[in-house]
Amino acid sequence: MVPESVRIKFRKTGRLRYISHLDLDRTVRTALVRIKIPVWYTEGFNPHAKIVFAQPLPLFAESECELLDIKITEKMPFEEIKRRLENAFTDDLHILDVYTPENSFRDIAFAEYRISGNFSVNENRVNDFLSKDININKKTKSGEKNVNIRPQIYSLKLNSDGTITTVLDASGNSYLNPDIFCRALLGDNADFLITRTNWFRSENHGITEFR
Repeated sequence: MVPESVRIKFRKTGRLRYISHLDLDRTVRTALVRIKIPVWYTEGFNPHAKIVFAQPLPLFAESECELLDIKITEKMPFEEIKRRLENAFTDDLHILDVYTPENSFRDIAFAEYRISGNFSVNENRVNDFLSKDININKKTKSGEKNVNIRPQIYSLKLNSDGTITTVLDASGNSYLNPDIFCRALLGDNADFLITRTNWFRSENHGITEFR
């Protein structure tokens, strides 16, 4: 059969905040082999399972919406794939859904984050923060560069429980690391936890949920 695309949505929380994206990649690859998911392999001298993550999650951050694409070479019900994956991982890496992709990862334009922790910020601070350029020193391959991150912030609001919800640019050309955003808003010494909660794509000069 022609390899079938499968999208896996999962939660990455708790102790898994402390493992890198490369460690996560290795863990998933090992699990797919162990639970006998018929994953499509690349050809050539060094064949490897064709798996693609939507976007690496920053170290120490959590997520309720991580996405992973695989291709399978044999028919297998999505519920069976989900069941096998659930049995392979702990609750810190919990499988939420398995389905046929509707959008390409290239279409991701924005990501939503919830910021919680021990910090103090009010509406005046938010309004002032958004009213002007936000210049930060960003490390690049050629050294540090002063950049304005204000255009990469789509929305920002304070919630009644003291958390912050923000939607940031997540496109390949102008991705904004949520850690950089938090330090710009809250300060380098603030105690915060970043949780990615949703993905969006651009549509008709606005945003719509990515699937």
